[in-house]
Amino acid sequence: MIPIRTATNTALPPVKVGRQPFAIAITPDGSITYVGNIGSGTVTPIRTATNTALPPVRVGRDPQATAITPDGSTAYVANSGSGTVTPIRTATNTALPPVKTGRDPYAIAITPR
Repeated sequence: MIPIRTATNTALPPVKVGRQPFAIAITPDGSITYVGNIGSGTVTPIRTATNTALPPVRVGRDPQATAITPDGSTAYVANSGSGTVTPIRTATNTALPPVKTGRDPYAIAITPR
């Protein structure tokens, strides 16, 4: 993944994530970016202040989209290849038990409070 400094539209050094990074979501406070890696079935959290990748979180197959709760406590990952949504506790980057959704969830959204 290549971060971009938005003030200058300058590309920064790449951050190593899993295979086939596909989509990102950013916590409401801007501290962590979650990158879904469809080729490795993982989500890579990245500290945005330092562009440092944290250990990847194993989710289901083909993580297509991620949405984060308004309070930033949970990221929900739609795994199209598994027919599940995996919640991730953002404080610890721990995957919780997946929720079965049916075939091919490709998108996810959370309503604000």
